Amino acid sequence: MDKNFYKIIYRVAVLGFMAALSACNSDALTDLNNDPNRINYVIPGYLFTQIELNMPQQRIALQQGMQYVATYKDVPDIGGKQFDYIPGFTYAIYSSQFNAIKQCMDALTSPADVNKIALCRIIRAYGYHILTDATGDVPYSDASQALNNVLKPKYDTQQAIYTDMLKELDEAAASLTAAQPTFGSADVFYNGDITKWKKFAYTLMLRLSMRLSNKDAATAKKYALIAINGGVMSETTDIAYLKYSATSTNPRAPYTEYQAVQDPDNAQGQKLSSTLINQFKTTRDPRTYVLSVVWTKTGSTYVADTTMASQKGMVPGSILGYPADFPTYSEFSPIWWNRDTSPLIVLGPAEAQLLIAEAVLRGWYTGTTEKAAYDLAVTRAMQQWALWPNVPSLSPNNSTISQQRITDYLTTGYPYKTNGTFEERLEQISTQKWLSLLGDDHEVWSNWRRTGYPRFNFKNWQGNQAYPGSVTGGEMFRRLPYPDERATNNENQQAALARQGFPLDPSIKAQSDALLGRVWWDKP
Repeated sequence: MDKNFYKIIYRVAVLGFMAALSACNSDALTDLNNDPNRINYVIPGYLFTQIELNMPQQRIALQQGMQYVATYKDVPDIGGKQFDYIPGFTYAIYSSQFNAIKQCMDALTSPADVNKIALCRIIRAYGYHILTDATGDVPYSDASQALNNVLKPKYDTQQAIYTDMLKELDEAAASLTAAQPTFGSADVFYNGDITKWKKFAYTLMLRLSMRLSNKDAATAKKYALIAINGGVMSETTDIAYLKYSATSTNPRAPYTEYQAVQDPDNAQGQKLSSTLINQFKTTRDPRTYVLSVVWTKTGSTYVADTTMASQKGMVPGSILGYPADFPTYSEFSPIWWNRDTSPLIVLGPAEAQLLIAEAVLRGWYTGTTEKAAYDLAVTRAMQQWALWPNVPSLSPNNSTISQQRITDYLTTGYPYKTNGTFEERLEQISTQKWLSLLGDDHEVWSNWRRTGYPRFNFKNWQGNQAYPGSVTGGEMFRRLPYPDERATNNENQQAALARQGFPLDPSIKAQSDALLGRVWWDKP
């Protein structure tokens, strides 16, 4: 729920309490209620650490929609009966992390805080682009202003939000300087490394600029060139990622919260989709050995089979009840999934180089070739798996992909289609992004909405029909609905819905229109 609501309740309660006690000895009450152990000031470094740890963890929820995994409808706690969307989840970032960023920035008042302020601006843009991409227009300029009596924030247009986010990234990156301090060890991404933060800012700028490619090509090209010339990620050492400990519970690796593999005897979970496995096998993708496994049972022992030939994907949306051959389908390898120590990549060079490849494809940038950028992106995408700890039982296949396997993939497996049509090359770049950004479901979803690639088939029930009970008639949803703010900010929310052409009625009968509505940059 929006924290503005809590602040309203808090203010009303405090005012009523003060009025009731107006005749009491206020000095005595103050002395009585001051907790000597309570911290009554903001420590920016602590807040920034919390923001970094929590902001990226909102991205994993669309693995079935983006056809990484599939299952049957009646599986307990996983199937269709459990997939009711909770609108408030979308605003989890907005209701907590943006308020923390505002508090952090308000506490940074010294001229020497220029780097810390810049990092707050950068990560604020990171969080807001996830939110607006998912829902459309959102409170932005008025957000997190409850203490300034802005209790009913207006909804800014997505176009205005994108304009400001790109400006913020440009200004923040330019303001970073080695002459002033940073958050240091409180920065869990980069330990205060300004050079890496510049690359983060420009890589994010390149992502956002490309989002506008079909809506405002001039602005997209302008900021794409600023980003590329400013310097985006190119090395594995540039990767921004969260590291987790096996003993940590808050936060813990998000993969443990969305387990597709509870144990080798995965009788009631998800399996890898035929879309993913077919892509792996057709192109002889060496990531197969890192990500995919079929468990075979011998007596009471389960043995991991990671051979390419044994991998088998489930067709998404094609099975209602438990299939007899369910155990024979591939599932995520324990190298990646169900590991307390699995890292979470926030932003990396694989995406940056694929975005450069697309910029070259569109004729915006001439400093490299599409193939060179594509090859570097694929190389970095495969090298990034070395961040994951090995699983001895899966040896000789482990998280490190050899250079020979990478070279073979780029030359005979899935080489860049230099002589292909524009659409063929865009499809290959986008498909590679789908493969490379596993774990960043929201970004893959946004890129799919923008480009239409990879090609997903969402109507696989009995051949070519929508899955029984599908609210959207077998179409992938294109946005997430707002939480119901009729009691707190109804006028502004209704205005935003009307402006975007989304249904005003929050009831179930309007779900299809709400889910299939397109945000600004996604509209033809």
